[in-house]
Amino acid sequence: MDKENYDALVVVTSKDFDRMHMHHRRIAEDLPVRRVLFCGNEATGKALQREIEEGVFRGCEDRVGFIAEDEILSIAEVRSLWESLEREYLPEEERNKVGVGWYYQQFIKYAYSFICKDRFYLAWDGDTVPCKKFSMFSENGVPYFDYKREEHQEYFVTMERLLGLKKVMAPSFIAEHMLFRCDIVQELLREIEANPQIRGTIWWEKILYSIRPEKLFQNSFSEFETYGTYTALRHLDEYRLREWHSLRYAGFFFEIDQVEEKDWIWLGKDFGAISFEKGHQVRPDTANLMNNPRYQEKLSARQVLEIVQEEFEEDSLREIWDQ
Repeated sequence: MDKENYDALVVVTSKDFDRMHMHHRRIAEDLPVRRVLFCGNEATGKALQREIEEGVFRGCEDRVGFIAEDEILSIAEVRSLWESLEREYLPEEERNKVGVGWYYQQFIKYAYSFICKDRFYLAWDGDTVPCKKFSMFSENGVPYFDYKREEHQEYFVTMERLLGLKKVMAPSFIAEHMLFRCDIVQELLREIEANPQIRGTIWWEKILYSIRPEKLFQNSFSEFETYGTYTALRHLDEYRLREWHSLRYAGFFFEIDQVEEKDWIWLGKDFGAISFEKGHQVRPDTANLMNNPRYQEKLSARQVLEIVQEEFEEDSLREIWDQ
């Protein structure tokens, strides 16, 4: 499989698109795809057009494009069901505090399989930036399932209710990206729709209905874990597992607009990508560590992270190496 034969789909809100603007050229240049399709609302499309006109992608304009989220899946329809669930499960004073956007962006990644004209597409998180060029296929053309070490039990509760499947391997498929194969995605969605035990008709309706009411408003479904587990059980020979490392804590170490080329080179020796998650800020105890030339000369990025991450409270984001 040649890298020019499929696209990347980056589903992103307009606010996050603006927040990550200084990294869009690197995303466009380093992802192993034909084009990077940013997907969002009208404001996201206008922001991308401004970047193109400002020359952000000069020389690689043909590698970026935009697709409106409503062309893939109607936000109005998903929001309508969400609001009915709020009325069903929440007292009036608790409604409208959590939006449906977190689920909707996952549904878009599945729904894109119905309009994608290629066999594969790469879903890539909009807050994540590749540190270096890489391939999503082995030398003999087998696609990779990249795995990490994250686990959120409620994802598997939902998955078992939907598909009767349990977690099948220790690694996690939540690696800020996934190479989806269109026919397998559609097969998965048909199986969800065929479940008579869950309310709803369309697959995304059944996903929302399958989540335990007390967990619905706490991000309790993962498109990556569900597709990864389903494929591991139904089509494991179609993929090859690969240990993937990314720095989810990048915002603790770097100001988002102050990552220099020397930093990318140093980070790329240990990480495939770094993420700037909302709410992460450089802290007094993490400042001047990973961007310090003296530390970069004596220590690897992995060594620095292993030293300091024991103090982090977000245990689910801890990076662990197999060896």
